[in-house]
Amino acid sequence: MTACARRRLWALAWPLSGMEVMTFAKELIITAFVGHLGPIELSSLVLSQTLYNVSGNAPMLGVVTAMETFCGQAYGAKKYATVGVVTQRALVITTIFNILCIAMWGKSESLMLAMGQDPDIARAAGRFTLMLSPCLLLDGFEQCIRRYLACQSVVQPLMYVTFLATMLTPLYLWFFIVRCSWGFEGAALAWICVQASSFLGLLIYTIYYTYTQEPSKRTWMGWTSECLTDWPLYIRVAIPSAVMICLDWWTFEIIVMLSGLLPRPEMTMSMMGITFNIHALCFFAAHGLSGAASTRVGNELGASRPRQAWLNTQVSVLMGTVIMMVCAGLLLLGRDQLGAIFAAEREVVLLTSQAVPTLAISLIGEGANTVLAGVLRGCGRQKIGAQINLFMYWGIGLPFACLLAFRMGLGAMGLWTGLACTASLQSLILSWIVFKFDWNAEAQRAKALIASGELEIELDEEVELLASSGRLGNESLLESPSKPTTLTL
Repeated sequence: MTACARRRLWALAWPLSGMEVMTFAKELIITAFVGHLGPIELSSLVLSQTLYNVSGNAPMLGVVTAMETFCGQAYGAKKYATVGVVTQRALVITTIFNILCIAMWGKSESLMLAMGQDPDIARAAGRFTLMLSPCLLLDGFEQCIRRYLACQSVVQPLMYVTFLATMLTPLYLWFFIVRCSWGFEGAALAWICVQASSFLGLLIYTIYYTYTQEPSKRTWMGWTSECLTDWPLYIRVAIPSAVMICLDWWTFEIIVMLSGLLPRPEMTMSMMGITFNIHALCFFAAHGLSGAASTRVGNELGASRPRQAWLNTQVSVLMGTVIMMVCAGLLLLGRDQLGAIFAAEREVVLLTSQAVPTLAISLIGEGANTVLAGVLRGCGRQKIGAQINLFMYWGIGLPFACLLAFRMGLGAMGLWTGLACTASLQSLILSWIVFKFDWNAEAQRAKALIASGELEIELDEEVELLASSGRLGNESLLESPSKPTTLTL
């Protein structure tokens, strides 16, 4: 049974991991091109990526990942039409959210100046971020489509489309930066073209896939006004999803910004940007397992198979940890060459080499963390992840990193050391929490969440209510029909 679970997880995970790695590889290629324009351009790009992720991409992904709970469990329960309705709802909510984010970017330069960033870097980064506005909208559409397909275990086309878009990236960069001589701004236009190509490719495949589905299993029945209903429940799941992702991402992005307050900011920010990109690339190598775990756990809970959900959790956490250990070992072997890929300045290359051992340690904890976050999304337990991230990263991680960097004089090495310690401790805490779940209770809870159109659900208190009524804790609960309990939100 374990081997079967491992094969099914791997069949989902490797295309998702490949897609995530190639998605981020597009940004790495852009970073490498811009890095050879000069340290000011590279620092401006790093700062712009930070602002883009902090105020746009990270919270948008949080809004979208609520789909993993609703769509995964609905598909497992064979509520196929519900998958399409949830996707439409997510598209509308995500688009509105992204427009609000873009509206705030008009003040990005003033915000960065107020935070003490270099005026030249802040000016270039603010303009670059505004130019990326279409990317956020396109990415929002694409992320919704990805999860619509992934919940149905359709993942390989996602990888192929992303691969094609990644292969086009150097061509777009060459055309706008070299051929048109538009320099730094040409990189923004190239990024927009890459994102548009990826979205259009995925949209074309999704239309084809939807119309070739069996009529009895069709998940998209056309646009319906139902997508404008049940927003409160979706948002209540989306908010902790967004908080969970943002608290994690924001920590790393704020660390990059803090590196700009250290001596020689053009060098330290360049190094932090490079090591952050390397960290993210390795992270995404394991992140496919997070999506696979979310899909499998959600499907199994929706189908009332708690033992299978628990088995998939164990296998996915083990696989994620092993993958990150391999990545850490490879980074240590090539530590002296990594910086030269992204920058020509000798000081930046040396700083990058010095940071790699601490970076490698942080990756091992992140391997378990990302998979456990996927398990929480599959269970609809995002609030647990949000609370842990708030306590670990903002209560412990950031203050500890600042103490090491600024008070103890360790500089950029202190920032990475603080993150490595935090990631390792968080992985232990999350493992202890998730491995103590009552999976029979989680399956019953999934039933209530799928029936959200008929019931009002309290996502945090329903398990305690069921337990107090004596209906929880044995396998027969999942096999015998019972009258649904109305739970107040």
